[in-house]
Amino acid sequence: MGGKRDGGGKRMVNQQLASFLAGGLAGAVSSTITCPLEVVKTKLQASTHASRDAVRVVAADILRAEGIRGFFRGWIPTVIGILPTRSIYFWAYSSTKHALSARLGDTAALHVLSAALAGVFSNTFTNPIWALKTRMQLQAGAGGYSGYGDAIRTIWRTEGISGFFRGLSASYWGVSEGAIHFVVYEKLKKAIHARNAKRALAQDASAAGGASGTASPSSVTSLEYLVTAGMSKLLASALTYPHEVVRTRMREIPAPGQLPKYRGMIQSLILIGKEEGRAGLYAGMGTHLARVVPNTAIMFLTFETTIKLVQKYNNSLKIQARSRSDTKQVVSFGERTVAPRRSGAISRTLSR
Repeated sequence: MGGKRDGGGKRMVNQQLASFLAGGLAGAVSSTITCPLEVVKTKLQASTHASRDAVRVVAADILRAEGIRGFFRGWIPTVIGILPTRSIYFWAYSSTKHALSARLGDTAALHVLSAALAGVFSNTFTNPIWALKTRMQLQAGAGGYSGYGDAIRTIWRTEGISGFFRGLSASYWGVSEGAIHFVVYEKLKKAIHARNAKRALAQDASAAGGASGTASPSSVTSLEYLVTAGMSKLLASALTYPHEVVRTRMREIPAPGQLPKYRGMIQSLILIGKEEGRAGLYAGMGTHLARVVPNTAIMFLTFETTIKLVQKYNNSLKIQARSRSDTKQVVSFGERTVAPRRSGAISRTLSR
């Protein structure tokens, strides 16, 4: 997984490994920064009474009941969960895209399939962590879990293994969000590459006095990465947001001795729509978008920047390897080996 050596002992970095590491690190940093918004959003999604001042009211309630610490409830499982989730997601996306690109080409089908498989992989493996995180965020004050260990034991004792996989079906529904996001992101990035190449060609032609030239290598700037990732995430999240509410409701702590109110994706979707209408299905969306858009923009900028750095590093190793090879040829140029004759004469080395 680490990559092949360059001939001088240094190991080149495999692009899939770079995707794995960059995704995890970027996810952890961005999630830490936006954790307070995540807590408020989760509270709003779980609330059945939305109001115009809901964000302010929820934030004030958290501050009054738990202080600043309350805005970072669930931070530990969030970071623990985001590392493998983003690592697995970006690794699976990159690997699937690499494996299928020869057959499908750079098409929307390639990006949809890669994102879908990546989403199924990452959601399945990390759902228990996110279920625990949601429970920790929804409890407040006394009477809740005493800690993460107590939460794990209580969920296992009262709900069994299924308690850790509540909301997984809604997460699978959310795979469509990732597919839309990556398709739009890749298309926008490709369009920016083409535009930048066209501008570079025009600049080269102008510098050459109108003669046709060759465009210099174009690249997407950091600002363009931020805007592209943010816009594509905004669109994808707005189109698929209800699954976020459904997933949160399905992970709520059930009342003692009672069955969970929200038992399945379709059942929850119908029940929320019936009892609360469209407002219930989109509860907390503003806070959610305020968190995930910058979160995703930072994450994708980090990912793309890391890939570029890895490519630079690998290219430098290749240049060094060629330089060593050329040096060896110069050193051995003073000697020349003569091939053996057909009579079976022994090959000899002649000095120039």
